[in-house]
Order: sequence, then C-alpha cells, then structure tokens
Amino acid sequence: MKLLVTAFGPFGGREQNASSLALAGLRKSFPGIHSRILPVDAVIAPSRLISAIRKIKPHALLMLGEAGGSQEIRLETTAWNELDFRIPDIAGRQYAPRPIRRAAPPSLPSTLPLAEIHDRLLSLNHPVAFSDDPGRYLCNQIFFRAMDYLLENGIYIPAGFIHLPLECDYPTDRAVAALSEAIGSSRRDPEEVAITLRYAKPPSKAPTRR
Repeated sequence: MKLLVTAFGPFGGREQNASSLALAGLRKSFPGIHSRILPVDAVIAPSRLISAIRKIKPHALLMLGEAGGSQEIRLETTAWNELDFRIPDIAGRQYAPRPIRRAAPPSLPSTLPLAEIHDRLLSLNHPVAFSDDPGRYLCNQIFFRAMDYLLENGIYIPAGFIHLPLECDYPTDRAVAALSEAIGSSRRDPEEVAITLRYAKPPSKAPTRR
C-alpha cells in the first residue's frame, strides 16, 4: 500500500512543528512511506500537496498538523470550504473569510476510519477526541483541497487530517506511536470510501469557532 503522509514546517515564530517531528519518527518506523513537509504558505502548500497526490497516486493519505493549546490528538471529521486567517502565513498573506473553491461543497468529510482509529488509540491510553473544527488556516485549507481534489477526480482512498498537540504537551515518541496505530487502521474498501464521499450530508451549519 502506497501511503502519503504530509506535515507542516514551522510557523508563528516557533522553530519546530509537532507534525514534522512526528513525520520524521514515522519515516523511521515506516521507511517505505511517501512524505512531504509543506510550508505554511497558502499558495505553495496546496500546490505541492496536489502535485504529490498526482505523482505518487497513494492508496491512502494522512495529513498532519499541530494544534497549539490542545492536550488531545484531534481526529478531524470535516474539512470546510472556507479560509479565515487569524495570523498571516509565512509569506505574509492573511485572508479574510472567503471560500477555498466557490463551486465546491461547503464541507467534505474525512474518509479515514475515524471511529476505529479513535477506539484503538483510546485503548492504548492516548488522549484522543473527534473534532469538527480544524480551524480555517492552512490545516483546513489543505484538508479541504485534498478531499475536493479526490472527489472531483473520482479517487476513492482513505484520506483525512489529524491534529497533534505541541511537542511540549505530548512527546514526539508518543505521537509517533499513536500515528503508527492510525496507519495500521487506515485500510478501507474503495467502494466504502466512495459512499462516504458521495452520500455524506454536510452539516447544516459550520461549528462555532473557538
């Protein structure tokens, strides 16, 4: 199985990003995975992600990011068709509320087996929770762009986004152990994924922003 895992580089004045630290650990545990570290740049990151999907043609896609202030591993259920940057990206762009793609649905669901991942991590004493709000920054942007691209091109693979706590709040080795379990749980039949994407009803409204 060809697995593509993405993470982000540092931003906001920090020297490290918990997602790229975890990805480095995953590469050691899974030397055959394909990986990309994306810059926190609203133009370059989605372009590089879609390019990687086209080139690698993965059987599963796992996107990682960090969530400052969270004490839990957050399994993101929903990608939202909206940008609203509270801080600039590394190129200085700070978008006011706007859609990511005007003709696209208001939201798209993760196609990872989140319930299975959640139960597995919980059984191993990892702090884990479902989340329907990945923010409206780069994490949500690439999550939505990936799901929209896969749907538009009829590519039915397990794909989704997981937020990690900062490294100071959850050690990288524990994050890597949790993600290794998530990878082991991320096999789904393509028809099941297709049904998830085709027939999932978007929530009636966006969640209240934190």
